[in-house]
Order: sequence, then C-alpha cells, then structure tokens
Amino acid sequence: MSRQGPVGVAFVGCGNISGPYADQMRAGHTDTLKLVGAYDILPERTRAFAEKYNVKGYGSPDELLADGEVEAALNITTHTEHAKVTTALLEGGKHVHSEKPLATTREDGRRIVRLGVEKGLRFGCSPSVILGEAQQTLKRVVREGLVGEVKQIYGEMNHGRIETWHPDPEAFYSFGAGPLLDVGCYPLSVITQVFGSVDWVRAMGGISLPERTIGSGSREGQTYRVTNPDHTVVLMHLACGALGRLTTSFFNVRSAQSGIELHGVDGSIWFESAAGFNAKIRLCKAGQREWTDVPPDREPYPGVDFAYGLRNLAEAIREGTPLTCPATAAYHVLDICLSALEASESGRTVNVASTFESVD
Repeated sequence: MSRQGPVGVAFVGCGNISGPYADQMRAGHTDTLKLVGAYDILPERTRAFAEKYNVKGYGSPDELLADGEVEAALNITTHTEHAKVTTALLEGGKHVHSEKPLATTREDGRRIVRLGVEKGLRFGCSPSVILGEAQQTLKRVVREGLVGEVKQIYGEMNHGRIETWHPDPEAFYSFGAGPLLDVGCYPLSVITQVFGSVDWVRAMGGISLPERTIGSGSREGQTYRVTNPDHTVVLMHLACGALGRLTTSFFNVRSAQSGIELHGVDGSIWFESAAGFNAKIRLCKAGQREWTDVPPDREPYPGVDFAYGLRNLAEAIREGTPLTCPATAAYHVLDICLSALEASESGRTVNVASTFESVD
C-alpha cells in the first residue's frame, strides 16, 4: 500500500543553505513535506540543526538510511561530494533531490541518472527555479507566441565577489564550481526548460582575480588562490535554431546587467532575474519604443523558495507525476557547462551530446 500524507525528508548536509530549506519547508509546504532529521559530516552541525528544528540528528549516513520514516533525502553537501552522496542515497532506497551541480563530471552524472532509473526512484536536482511563478509565466507567454519565434537569447549572471560575504568561499572558485557551474546554471535551466536543448557552444574565460581575501566570518582577512575560471562568456546554438549568449562572473564589483533577454520576430522580453520567483517581466512589441509589464499568472513568492523543488519531488512520489526538474535536466545543464569550459580552453566549438525536453 502506498503511503499517504506528507513525504518524510532528511537533510544530508547542515551548512549555510540548510536553514533556508528548512525554514521554507515549514513556512509553506507542511501539507506535502515533513522534515524528519539531518546528518552532517561535522557532528556539531548535526546537533545544532537537530536542536534548532527539533528533528532527529543522525550519527551516520547508515542511521539515516535505516530510518523508515525517511522517504526522500535532500543532498546539500559540498559540490564535489554530490555524486558520491546521491549514489549512497539511491542505493539505500531513498528518493533524492540534489543541490546543483548534479555532479562534477559527465561520467558521474550519467551514472547516477541511470542508477535512479534502475532503482525506480524519483531523482530531482536544482536549479528548480522554473517552478517559480514568474518563470512559469515566462514559459507560457513564450510558448503562446507573445513575441513570435525567438531568435536571440541573452543571459546575465554577474554575481560579484562571493568572498566579500561568504565565510568559506574557496569552494566556489575551485574544481566543479566557478560562476558558470555555480550560478550560470540558473539562466541555463530557465532557457533549456523554455526552449529545449543546446546543441553546441563556444566560450571564452579565465581567472581575472587570482588571489582573493575573505571578507567575513572567523577567517576574515585570510587569502586564497582561485583555481577555476572566475569569468566565462558562452555562445550557444539551441536545437530550436535560436542563438544565445551567457555571461557569468565572480569578478565584477557591481553590475547593471542582469536577467534574461529574449528577442523574437514580433518583439522583445526582458526577464529581470533567472532566479527570483517574483522577477519582473517586461515586453516591447515590434513598432513600440517602451517596455510594458506582463503580470504573473499567480501571486509570486517574494524571492526564491528553495523548497519548491522538494515539493515537486513529493508530489511526484505521491501522485506518480513526472518531475518538472528531473536529474536529466540538470545533466543537460552540466553538459553545457563542461562543454563551454572545454571550448574556452581549446578555442574550438564543442558539441553538447545530451538533450532535454521539458514537461509541459
């Protein structure tokens, strides 16, 4: 007999992002999600999280996997551990939602996607921003032809210098991260969810500021070296025929460029933010000179609700519906990013082997 009621969820990882996930789950999703417990490799983090949210604190991954109340797990470990942790969770019979990136290599990404299918488990992955109210509105108006056939797509993720506010920023500038994989995935996710696959890329990037100084926390003033590109610009060709350009940066101090622009035969759309669920959508039709606002289809969440992805997973588990943000979507985004980094290093066009078609 299938279970009823909220899906029991355990967190693997109790770092910075665990609080927003837990708070948002309890603020708006208790009808579908129940926070059961958490595990972190640092026992003090596990204890602090368990005490704050009055949930179980597991002493080991095996304890978490043995808990029958846990149906699904949220993988919010360090990005280089995502594939390893997801593998253990799927092998242990748990549905999974992983933070981005899905993995750091194509081989690991393909392997865990296959494992989820073999185990018959639901496997979702961030970014899940397409579930936002503004993003859903954007997808609808584009599909309905508001600006006709879209020929050009521009994305901007000028995210700034993470070390100015994050107490442990080194990982963002190392293998498997950098602005393309860490934040470029947001516009790439929206673009591929709306328009489908990217089939080839060209790119240029590098390290603009090789030494960084931590600006907050207990290690304030310490310096470290950047080992992954902190700025990458990608040119994309989509299978639908549109041409795209994506700029991602951890170098800029401040930028006036943000969001996504879509330019079609019959007009242009400016989408304020790939991530914000309340992003403004503005339209300028052919023959006009000023922007007009496109209202969202539903009242939007004021910002980003990370728990939307978990809710989508829970609904898929209970109702048997397809995931809107499956691991296959995240794998295609990963493939685009790795192809772009290869293109930047080689100076050549790189074909993107994977494909993705969104759920309508």
